[in-house]
Amino acid sequence: MADNKVVIKINYDKKQSGITAEPQTVTVWHIRRILTAVLLAVLLILVLISWFGDEVEQTHTQIDISEKVQTFNTPATENVKEQVAAIEEKTVPTAEHQALVNSETVKKSDTIRKPAAIILDRKVIRASLNNKPKDNEPGEPIKSPLRVIPNQSQEVFYFSEIKNMRGRPLFHQWSRNGQIVHQKQLDIKDKIAKVWSSKTLSAKDKGEWQVRLTDRKGKVYSEANFLVNAE
Repeated sequence: MADNKVVIKINYDKKQSGITAEPQTVTVWHIRRILTAVLLAVLLILVLISWFGDEVEQTHTQIDISEKVQTFNTPATENVKEQVAAIEEKTVPTAEHQALVNSETVKKSDTIRKPAAIILDRKVIRASLNNKPKDNEPGEPIKSPLRVIPNQSQEVFYFSEIKNMRGRPLFHQWSRNGQIVHQKQLDIKDKIAKVWSSKTLSAKDKGEWQVRLTDRKGKVYSEANFLVNAE
């Protein structure tokens, strides 16, 4: 800013020496320099105003955003905690609920109906687990589980109708909980033969039972699975 000076020139007439005359004052203004200085000052003021204004606005914006984030997150956090608590209440079973589930499981397993008989070879025409036969035909089918009253017994018959096995040694094999408890050899005299074997069961015989039609080599031609429960 050293060039922005006001120059004052004083003109006097050298020719009239000896004559006393008042000097004339002439003022010369450097307009361009003055305008340039004014513009620079205005620009500087505008820059300062803009800079300080942005800082103030950013400060207010940060405060507003933090307030909004706090007001937005608080209910959401509470809702999440409530949902987690509700899920934990649902997923943690009480002792009464667990006992009820266990009893229902026992009831369902108690009412499972296993197949009356499974035929594994084409030489077996029919196979079934029944009550006492009548007129050379099997009686009423036995349902699983078989319920036996204490101090009483029930006879169960396994019926097999076989073809093209005349003269071959076959067996009915009765097993309880995987252990053979009774085996009967069958007499096959005809081309198509109907044969039976039976087992008398009481309350002490409760468990998983299986009866099979097998040959001497252990090949299984048919089988039936059932449960025995004591009432």
